[in-house]
Amino acid sequence: MIISGALPRKLFFERGGVNRLSEIISELGLTGKCMLVTGRKFARSSGYLNKLMSLLESTGIKDVIVFDRVEPNPSARTVDEGGKIAAEGGADFIIGFGGGSAMDAAKGIAIVAVGGESIREYFYPAEVKHPVLPVIAIPTTCGTGSEVTRYAVISDAGKKNSIRSDKIVPVAAILDADVLDYLSKDTLSHTAMDALSHAIESYFHVNANDLTYMFSAESAKIIFENFTRAFDGEPESKEKLFYASMLAGLAINFSGTVVVHGLAYYLTEKYGIPHGLANSLFLSQFIEYSSKTIPDRLVSLCKRLGISSEDPLECSRVLVRKLMELRRYAKLPTSLSEIGIKRLDLKNLVEEGLSYRRSIENCVIPPTRDDIEQMVRDAYTGIIE
Repeated sequence: MIISGALPRKLFFERGGVNRLSEIISELGLTGKCMLVTGRKFARSSGYLNKLMSLLESTGIKDVIVFDRVEPNPSARTVDEGGKIAAEGGADFIIGFGGGSAMDAAKGIAIVAVGGESIREYFYPAEVKHPVLPVIAIPTTCGTGSEVTRYAVISDAGKKNSIRSDKIVPVAAILDADVLDYLSKDTLSHTAMDALSHAIESYFHVNANDLTYMFSAESAKIIFENFTRAFDGEPESKEKLFYASMLAGLAINFSGTVVVHGLAYYLTEKYGIPHGLANSLFLSQFIEYSSKTIPDRLVSLCKRLGISSEDPLECSRVLVRKLMELRRYAKLPTSLSEIGIKRLDLKNLVEEGLSYRRSIENCVIPPTRDDIEQMVRDAYTGIIE
């Protein structure tokens, strides 16, 4: 067994945890000027921007650069702009507040501020070799897990580009479930599907191990058990989804995602389909694929989820049924045709999916072109053949 990776130095998971920001900054010895990276609306409309500014001031951090220009699926242009502003303004550390987009942008800005003209220089397979600005991550959705990972995903020229480095793992992660009070039902369901995708895909990654199996399975189990009540607004269940999202982030931090993400990227980049929702449209098909090609791994996952059958096809049917129950409860679309994808575009979807070679090759048994074409056809109809 080989396990290699990095984790945040500080991890706080508690309601009201944002109030620990001053304490965390002091314990980490962070001083000087802070850049606060966030999205265009939520931090201001919710009052959290003022709250964070007040907490920073109480720590003696009175010089704050607010960069609130991060769009969904952050672009290289936005990250480069933020990096330039951070460098010219003399930022000493960064706080990323928001969903995965804000946290990924914060990581990218932390790189560009120190070491380069453009974040494009660091797209995988390039490496981040120089030091980066420290990042404190404060997530506001229950899906991405970016607060505990070595990844950032940046959009450029119609493609999703991954940055991978232990150097960009946040120095601290603050998970305060109070922020979930502001989530819409759609955002909650979409981001929870993203977390479930992380949990399931990571179980079939070539770098999966006993540690990641534990994180993956526990995350999926919690999501299956709490999704419907969380969707209905129960605070305790929403908090559990938040925890499950973090666990799934820990799973992919030491392993990664596979073909589901590679296929979903096209839907997000071309059609603007929210990332988690796009993932959910291929999950059933990937489970079916795994039952035939990686049966032992699927049975292992199902056992951890309390599905006792030794028959991989039966395991697949039960797992897909559980997934479909969640999707139908939240009234999420269950096929590509339902969201308006045209049959004529399926070929492009297949080609784009195949272009994300890392997502395919990192699967324990990489799917072939024929396998991916089958997944896409089944996702189009919503029927597993």
